[in-house]
Amino acid sequence: MKKFKRAAIFSGGGTRSMIYLGMFSALEELGLKPDVIIASCGGAFAATIINAFSDNFQRKEYLKSEEYYQFICNTVLTKQRKLSEIGLFSIKKILTKKSAPYIEDVINRYLVKMSQDLSQDFPALKNVRFSQETPTLIIGSEMLFGPKETNQNRNNRKLYQKVIFTDYETSMTIMPQKIIIDSENYKNGAITDLPIIRTDFTMLASTRISVSDMFYVKPVFLEGKYFAGGAIDLIPIELAKYLAEEVIIEQKQSYNKTEEAFVRTVLGYSGNERLKEIQNQSPDFLIDTTNIKKDLEGHYLKKYINWRKLEVGFSFPRSYDQFAKDMDIQWQYGFDQTMRSIKGN
Repeated sequence: MKKFKRAAIFSGGGTRSMIYLGMFSALEELGLKPDVIIASCGGAFAATIINAFSDNFQRKEYLKSEEYYQFICNTVLTKQRKLSEIGLFSIKKILTKKSAPYIEDVINRYLVKMSQDLSQDFPALKNVRFSQETPTLIIGSEMLFGPKETNQNRNNRKLYQKVIFTDYETSMTIMPQKIIIDSENYKNGAITDLPIIRTDFTMLASTRISVSDMFYVKPVFLEGKYFAGGAIDLIPIELAKYLAEEVIIEQKQSYNKTEEAFVRTVLGYSGNERLKEIQNQSPDFLIDTTNIKKDLEGHYLKKYINWRKLEVGFSFPRSYDQFAKDMDIQWQYGFDQTMRSIKGN
């Protein structure tokens, strides 16, 4: 197989889509446009938009559109937002040091309501399919258990299988047995060794699967199976190095205590150990976003605790004008951080 010249990984964070579009634009300007995109979680939405529109201006304008604004503003939280629910649950998981001792009920316990089919929310993206123009791979997972098996002891059973969604031609360049993650941290968890490849899903359906982050968004039920999110392998560097000669990734901030606990108790590995493993594989280019929360303070959707109501909330933009301004700032942040990081190498 002849490798691609360059792969970029857009990973994680449901509100980072505009940042990844800024990164993509900067990479083009630097002469480092990716020949293949690998995306997970929020990065999957950015990858879909890159495939849906032909230039960076249209891509940016879509994420500033009324259509996307309405999707953000119509976000509804479930009863799990109460501190008596998600708060106590999070504390219990932080205190639990075992790796996925139980089959966690990610099917019924989640924070954000989201349509199973996003085509009504994003009609402009409904028919976007994987293509060879910008070869793209989206990471998700298939759940190997059903609702009736939740809350039982796992007994070392494998509960999830990584799924790579892409087009048929790109799928033919991948030998799954060549991209197995062999670290002790990962392979002793609740994930099967061998990934599978699917070429029969649209990009929007694949994206909806990929953003199904544990305890945040409900998994997708399709073809009699449950599919969960790209957190199973947030930064699939082994896949990127297998496919391409050069690899561009984001240098992310560490998992906080709650995030680390959720990954450990659901998937059975340490997210922060995984970040160290990725750094040790020496990606060719690192785009530093470790200070993203500080740098984008006030312009970035974030969770907070409403102590009066004793529940979790989200800081939504107060108006469409504020939303559009925030999106411009996020795009510029992705663009500028890419320029600084790569020019500084």
